[in-house]
Amino acid sequence: MIASLSGTIKYKQNNNLIIDVNGVGYSVLVNTITYNSIGAIGEESSLVTYLDVKEDSLTLFGFLDMISFELFKYLISVNGVGAKSALAILDLDQPEAIMQSIQQERVNVLNQASGIGRKTAERIILELRDKLGNLYNSELGENTVSNAGSSQSTQDVWDALESLGYKPSQIQNIISTLDSTLDISEQIRLALRLLQK
Repeated sequence: MIASLSGTIKYKQNNNLIIDVNGVGYSVLVNTITYNSIGAIGEESSLVTYLDVKEDSLTLFGFLDMISFELFKYLISVNGVGAKSALAILDLDQPEAIMQSIQQERVNVLNQASGIGRKTAERIILELRDKLGNLYNSELGENTVSNAGSSQSTQDVWDALESLGYKPSQIQNIISTLDSTLDISEQIRLALRLLQK
């Protein structure tokens, strides 16, 4: 199993990379966020990798960090979610925001990913919503997946902000700072004030 690669980027096009490691070139498929973040041809790079083994092919997928890698593995464990669909989900937002969307059962966020219909999104939520709280451990760092969305008031504020076009990552950052004991309309006003700064 190839668990990670560190080497020089020799090729970069259409989310596909070739990483040269001591004279051996490894073809690695990455999502768009990773592709845009990884650097230019000729630069050094390190990736956590997952080897997808099929009857007629071996495909190496690359990730910039462990949290993306672990979330990818959870996603492909769901029936009907292949590796490329999992990569598409990872392109929706930061991993923490995606996990929060799953825990908050936000089907409309997940089915924005290419190849993910409503039924598949619902299956992802059903199978993963109770597992993701264990994703972080001492090696990965502090668990930032907030349980704040569990209260109805927080869910209402989230829905209101999302309907106004804000991304899950933006909402997550703001919603954790709000006092959930305040009236919902007051929480929304405060959130909008913070988001407009």
